[in-house]
Amino acid sequence: MAAKKEEYEFLSIEITKYKVYLNASINYEVRDKRHYYDGAKVYDFGSHLEIEGVCNYPEEREGNEHRINIYSAEKSYRDFELTLSDCHVRNEDSTHKYRRICGRDMPVYDISKGLGTLEKVRGEALWTGCLWVKQETVTQMLSLLPVVKPLYMFIHERKIERNRWIVGFAVQTGNPAEE
Repeated sequence: MAAKKEEYEFLSIEITKYKVYLNASINYEVRDKRHYYDGAKVYDFGSHLEIEGVCNYPEEREGNEHRINIYSAEKSYRDFELTLSDCHVRNEDSTHKYRRICGRDMPVYDISKGLGTLEKVRGEALWTGCLWVKQETVTQMLSLLPVVKPLYMFIHERKIERNRWIVGFAVQTGNPAEE
């Protein structure tokens, strides 16, 4: 089996606008008997941040708009405390899986391809993406957005075949294209 082709790109995007959605509610899983289960949390809190901007690096994407949706995620959805040993693949006997490389047994890991995805909108100079982060990260981003101008997004993109993944994301005061 041939290895999948991977490419990496660093994007610098000047933020032009943003929207914030915050919610607090009784969890729908406890409001509707059809969704009951003992482990359901009674309260649901979340935030969603939509940031838009115009790319200024790399040159081939310069001028393209980017709309990134950032969601705060409960720990139950995605374990942000995951370690590399947690990603060690197990075989059908539930023992750790290894691959022989250059005469040495190397562990096989199944690591997430990214924090979220990035997609080109067909026929437009627009890219959309979404990612899930800890609630504290959204809070920290919100502390910068209304007070700092200009503000930039930095996206570290990983392309595997035709799919693009966000492997790194930052909101920062300096232009990443100049760093």
